[in-house]
Amino acid sequence: MTDQPPQHPQSSPQPPSYGQPYDQAQGSSGQQPQGYGQGGYGQGGYDQGGYGQQPQAYGQGGYGQEQQGYGQGPSYGQPAPRNTLALITLILGIAGFFTGITGLAAIVTGHISLGQIKKSGEEGRGLALTGLILGYVTVGLTILAVLFFVVVFGALFAGLESSGYSS
Repeated sequence: MTDQPPQHPQSSPQPPSYGQPYDQAQGSSGQQPQGYGQGGYGQGGYDQGGYGQQPQAYGQGGYGQEQQGYGQGPSYGQPAPRNTLALITLILGIAGFFTGITGLAAIVTGHISLGQIKKSGEEGRGLALTGLILGYVTVGLTILAVLFFVVVFGALFAGLESSGYSS
């Protein structure tokens, strides 16, 4: 018994190289297999950019479209501008809980901003409605608080007069 490795015939098929058809790797055409980076499937190698095109530099438009520059109007995907008065309405509505009087200003600016939004199509309707509702709530609470104090102090003074503590 000899320890010689088995010998394989030279005609055994070899797997194809990257980007090479299988029948060329087997040597059926009698040519040497193409190496990595050389053509294959009729395409140029990697040094040619693939698919017969050179890659575009960064910042150039693709697909034959021109890019939009600065100063052009809003296009698809850009939000409409927000109404500033709607934001002021929201701030005044929130401040009305602390001051009581800014609720009136929130009501006025809320109605004005809703009118502007309706005409111009700006964003901010939710802000304006929230500020407007907060304005009405704070004005209503302020009126209830004033009525409560009038009734309480009125009853207190009426009780003092009937008990004989009047001067």
